Amino acid sequence: MSDNEQQKGVNRFGQNTTTMIPDDAPLARNPGHKLRTSNVIVNRKALTDEEALLNSYKLDKPTGQKIQFYNEAGQTGVIRIANSEEAPHVPNQFTGPSFRNPPQRFRFDGHKMMHHLDRVMAWQNGEHFAPIHIDMGLTKFCNTACIYCYAVVQNMTKGTMIGREALLSYIEDCGKLGVRSIGFIGDGEPTLNPALYDATVLAGKLGIDTSMATNGLLLDMDRAHDLLQNMSWIRFNLSAGTPDGFRRVHQSREENFDLLIDKIRELVRIKKEYGYKCTLGLQMVLIPECFDEVLPEAKLGAELGVDYFVIKHCSDSEYKEIGINYDEYLKIGDVLKEAESYSNGNYVVQAKWNKINAAAESALYKDGYRKYDVCYGTPFLLQISGNGKVYPCGPFFNKERFYIGDLHEQSFYEMVTGERYWQVHQDVQSSVDVHKDCAIGCRQDYVNKFLWDLKNPPEHINFI
Repeated sequence: MSDNEQQKGVNRFGQNTTTMIPDDAPLARNPGHKLRTSNVIVNRKALTDEEALLNSYKLDKPTGQKIQFYNEAGQTGVIRIANSEEAPHVPNQFTGPSFRNPPQRFRFDGHKMMHHLDRVMAWQNGEHFAPIHIDMGLTKFCNTACIYCYAVVQNMTKGTMIGREALLSYIEDCGKLGVRSIGFIGDGEPTLNPALYDATVLAGKLGIDTSMATNGLLLDMDRAHDLLQNMSWIRFNLSAGTPDGFRRVHQSREENFDLLIDKIRELVRIKKEYGYKCTLGLQMVLIPECFDEVLPEAKLGAELGVDYFVIKHCSDSEYKEIGINYDEYLKIGDVLKEAESYSNGNYVVQAKWNKINAAAESALYKDGYRKYDVCYGTPFLLQISGNGKVYPCGPFFNKERFYIGDLHEQSFYEMVTGERYWQVHQDVQSSVDVHKDCAIGCRQDYVNKFLWDLKNPPEHINFI
């Protein structure tokens, strides 16, 4: 594939796909299950070999954008702008409010850093501090094969998981360090690790909030009370509202859809009967193959009695191995708004509009480039792979340059208080070009915008 050339095709569902894998990219020999596009995946580990490093300019620009290079003080930057000659849209002006924002029960599309100003002040003072939150996998494999799975590009390995003793020791260290929350949200299915339940109970005893994202099929209902009593929320990754959609999108048997629905319904019953505070929700990863499943799932969530149904964008890799054309999202806005209309006093349906609208205009991505130049967020929101290896960010999994340590070989307390941990975070800040090296909509995105504004204050800050 030549420079700036997209590889276009049609997948087995009849949807258009676009990938950006250069001809000279090292490919993984055992890529895992088939994605929307194919099972051709870049071997990230090989990219640490300098002879195999790729020229980042070979990664194409998103559809509908053009790239301009800007030189200043001996450095070259990239500005992405809309490839259009149309005049910018100017909204009408009113003398009073035209819309009333209701109170947010959940904040799916933003950040909550204002509630952790002690850590923010420590960061501003150059001090070392523990993460506020950690996303972590508990395994490196899964019992479904979702066609949008980002974990496939993170080198899934069947049978690999964090050992029980290492996991419980890690939870103890999080308590000592003052980590405030842990999400069992990572590259593998958490319920495949039998230590999940004891880790959740231990975290509850230590005052650490926990949560989980799961496909739910193998959830041990005998331990349902332990989860509902100790977890803040459980999110079911379900991108279909019908058995047929479940088979197509999750590449699982249709009868598994009924099994999952029965388990969710029972969890809702237990929660209500015992008064547990754990929030139960559904999440759809929005791809063209499930556009027709949005409304059925919105109705299903209301019927099940869960607390919410959230619809999010699909995160693609830097090589677009999943093959998402974000312009497709611009065609489904009316459907998403209708889905949101099913909300009621006990049930919230919400689309993550800022990221879904990244292909057009949004507060974060207008003109296609980020509103910050440095990734400061990794010390606040850390990520750990399901094999126990610690990295500052999920897309850096398997890249040795950013490897911090292994929970099976070193205590997490020693990592966070050691030199290597902070050297890696500093390397991210000094070497990563967020406009070229990172995918749109990364996990730390909202946090980075907040921290960038703090790091670069205007003059006269007292004149608010």
